[in-house]
Amino acid sequence: MVKKKLFIKPLIFALAVSSLGISQAAYANAAELKIGAWPGSQPTASNIDTLEALQQRNLDYIQTFIDWKTNFDGVRSCADATYANGSIFMITWEPWQYNTVQIKDGAADSYIKKMADDMKAYGKELWLRPLHEANGNWYPWGIGDSKVNTNESYIAAYRHIVDIFRAEGATNVKFVFNVNCSNVGQGASFMGHYPGDAYVDYNSIDGYNWGTTQSWGSTWQSFDQIFSSAYNALKPVNKPIFIAEMSSAEKGGDKAQWITDTYNTIKTFYDKIFSVMWFNENKETNWTINSSEASLAAYIKAIGGSTPTAIVGDINKDGKINALDYAKLKAYLLGSSTETPNMNTWDVNGDGKLNAIDLAIFKKYILGQITAFPR
Repeated sequence: MVKKKLFIKPLIFALAVSSLGISQAAYANAAELKIGAWPGSQPTASNIDTLEALQQRNLDYIQTFIDWKTNFDGVRSCADATYANGSIFMITWEPWQYNTVQIKDGAADSYIKKMADDMKAYGKELWLRPLHEANGNWYPWGIGDSKVNTNESYIAAYRHIVDIFRAEGATNVKFVFNVNCSNVGQGASFMGHYPGDAYVDYNSIDGYNWGTTQSWGSTWQSFDQIFSSAYNALKPVNKPIFIAEMSSAEKGGDKAQWITDTYNTIKTFYDKIFSVMWFNENKETNWTINSSEASLAAYIKAIGGSTPTAIVGDINKDGKINALDYAKLKAYLLGSSTETPNMNTWDVNGDGKLNAIDLAIFKKYILGQITAFPR
């Protein structure tokens, strides 16, 4: 029998959010806060499904990271997987080969123009986060301690990028300005390099609770300790704010409690934050939502997750069962699709296998010979 999901894919967050006065009351339900993630590797249908199954809630936003040697074709499949999931795709765009002076002076123009043309041709809404965390000293485009990059050169470089996209007509691309949660290095500031409202669609902040994991003397910090300074700097600007990267270590405190406290704090006191994107990778430390059972349970509760029951037969996850799903199953069985199947939706007879029997049953369903799947 076909089952209904216990949760429904949230509507894509309207761009009109920039004009909304999001109040504390708006977050009475945890699901009101939009949820995104870097899934730990380049987004695919498989790792998106895996993460959503873990957190028991659909992702509103999905993020990836690319350098300036990678064209849009290099992440087109990631974008496809994201939009097939009903989410919005954000690219964090890292020009490792360039500083801001080189960018503003046109050294990367042919590459930027190619990206603009390809993203325009893609047609769907895309978010682009270039030159992130520039108020630090660890990136080639960073201002902190730099002998090359300045607030002025950063602003000129950022505007130059946006101007090229606009000249190419890539109006489907939304631009995200980003700061690190703290200023690091001489000359670094939260707003000294702000490109201006006309060049920014969203403001964002990155920050992590490193706990006691790092040799440089990291300490356990609350959300307020990490994010309040950057948030207060960005808040007067008439742009919506989201957290573009966030996570916590396990070592040095109670990660599960940190997650609970963090989301309660955001929903209660940070009224301009409309979304949080979790950095879900075991990297410098285990940043994943399931680094422990307690952390996962806390995360599910904090984001308002609910245990999903898949719609059997809804292979493309559009909320319908029709010939498109049948075609997708057939393509997989014929070997022309390499997608990793979700057995909860693909295995229509519930025998734990995918074969011609499932295809035959699906065909009967499409033809109206049966009205439910035998599982």
